[in-house]
Amino acid sequence: MNYLLSYEALPPEIKAQLTRITESWKTHAGESLVGVYLHGSVALGAFQPASGDLDVLVVVKDALTIETKLKIAQDLLEIDGCPCPVELSAVKLCDVQPWRTPGNCVFHYSDFWSERIEQRLHDPDFDCYVLDREFPDADVTSYIKLILQCGVTLYGPLPKEIFSEISDEDFWQGISADVENYDFHSYKPRYLASNVLILGRILSFKKERRILSKYEAGLWMIENVPQSLKYLPERAMKIWFEGEALDLPEDDLEKLRKYLVAEIQK
Repeated sequence: MNYLLSYEALPPEIKAQLTRITESWKTHAGESLVGVYLHGSVALGAFQPASGDLDVLVVVKDALTIETKLKIAQDLLEIDGCPCPVELSAVKLCDVQPWRTPGNCVFHYSDFWSERIEQRLHDPDFDCYVLDREFPDADVTSYIKLILQCGVTLYGPLPKEIFSEISDEDFWQGISADVENYDFHSYKPRYLASNVLILGRILSFKKERRILSKYEAGLWMIENVPQSLKYLPERAMKIWFEGEALDLPEDDLEKLRKYLVAEIQK
């Protein structure tokens, strides 16, 4: 298994990438910027630079103008993938203090949206959902829960000074909503192995009442899924964390998906 990294152990070029993200928000959001927080695998000490994303949550005081969003989006297009993929959401302070289920975003960036964001930058009449409006996003629940558990402050006050506590019930509602439609093939093909581990991660929270990293969730799945399906999380871990080219047969993937969904819904 390749060495997994915490924030403190990140290579200089990745820390520099995070600094560029923070500086972009400081420049364009100005006094409205409250804080920038790192969550995801880096916060959990399980980051694999060859495959992992940098997961960032930004808090602002006020709604952002479209002009501000476009400037930040332009910066993120240049920062994304240099060297790591970036996934970033922004929320307003009034929506997290006190907490309001299911969560509300004022801005989002990820490589899933990058082509549409780029098109919006070149065509003012093109509608890009994550830039042109505020929108509910249940994923914010898990971001904040994890930030309060072990998040890294890149800018601003400590998380406990910004975020209201999120109950296990609200968190569970956020991560299990619409789980019957969970699709291992969502997003780009490179995320297939990751998506397998994430669904197991959801079930592991139900059983363990703790947010596990994808690495820990993979180990948990190997111990807890039916014997005939254990090879799938084993392979998913080798694909995601070691870069191996392995097959994940569709028939067994669907059996695993149905098993995990049924256990989550019990």
